Amino acid sequence: MAVSPVELIIGAQIEEGPLTFPSFPHKQAEPRRLSSHLRGTLTRMPSQLEGAMDALITVFYNYSGNDGDKYKLNKGELKQLLNSELTDFLTSQKDPMLVEKIMNDLDSNKDNEVDFNEFVVLVAALTVACNDFFQEQQMKKAK
Repeated sequence: MAVSPVELIIGAQIEEGPLTFPSFPHKQAEPRRLSSHLRGTLTRMPSQLEGAMDALITVFYNYSGNDGDKYKLNKGELKQLLNSELTDFLTSQKDPMLVEKIMNDLDSNKDNEVDFNEFVVLVAALTVACNDFFQEQQMKKAK
């Protein structure tokens, strides 16, 4: 079984030099969760946050690199990711230029691609918006 990037960090005994990830999830693989095995020994179950981190990494690399740089999403890959992973979000929007606007907003270095750091900005912004909506709904119920 392949070791996830989060498992590598959690279970790694850091030696001199940079920590590298020997492999990324296979393209269009089923979403994985952190396994309970690392180097053949049983480890603790991942926390919810560790699982969420692993899921973000897995989703990103499931879509990146199909057309070019395997560490970045081009516009087509970003659109495919958004359509597949955030279907309800996209269908609730009325703007036909939404993907282009998201791409332009995320692409901070203007290379017409979205790297993982830029992708995480999108996920964080959407998560904050969802939390704000949730809090508003809770306040309405409390009244």
